[in-house]
Amino acid sequence: MLITFEGIDGCGKSSQAKLIADRLRDQGIETLLVREPGGTALSEQIRSMVLNEKHEMPLSHATELLLFAASRAQLVKEVIEPALKRNAVVVCDRFTDSTIAYQGYGRGLPLAYIRSVNDLATGGLVPDVTFLIDVPLELAIQRRKGMGDDRMESESRLFFTHVLQGYMALAQKHPDRIHVIDGNDSLEDIHHTIYRLVEYERGNELRHASHAATPVVTQPLAETFVGAEGVLVD
Repeated sequence: MLITFEGIDGCGKSSQAKLIADRLRDQGIETLLVREPGGTALSEQIRSMVLNEKHEMPLSHATELLLFAASRAQLVKEVIEPALKRNAVVVCDRFTDSTIAYQGYGRGLPLAYIRSVNDLATGGLVPDVTFLIDVPLELAIQRRKGMGDDRMESESRLFFTHVLQGYMALAQKHPDRIHVIDGNDSLEDIHHTIYRLVEYERGNELRHASHAATPVVTQPLAETFVGAEGVLVD
């Protein structure tokens, strides 16, 4: 089973990912907790590159997209796929939805390109369940005060407004997979809600993390471009 956590930095997703992974392990279930970018030796090296603010020249948006994809491809091949084959649970702090929200809605890269890159990096792997921890932008910023920001976290409020719009668009498009969780609730209440939903999904034998049945077909750019206001243009 593949469980993914999404949301902007400061929403609490990493804490919730660790809580559910620890609880499943306590029940004797083999559970791996990984993060993106990262999770393998190579992927961690890519993480340090893509999040480092001290590049002589700024990373282009395309470079950023492809670095994230390279990290993900290695993580899927080296860690996630082998774990799923032995029926372990994988809890992933960020996955493909992050790329759509950040590089698509945030950066304005064509969504068709992003979907194709995601599909190549994962082989079409789709999570069983995704938890989107939703908090107001100002609350997320307040939570991160004094923690130090990496290259992505230091982006503008407008950028993160577009990212949030992207996440909400994804949640509307995939309501069966993406559960929007109110990040304003207490740590314990959020965990309890997530645990109940995970238990339900684990009991649903019809759903497994699997590869997409059909390959992604790139659409004309005019049909899949994110406009200046972060809204998908159809």
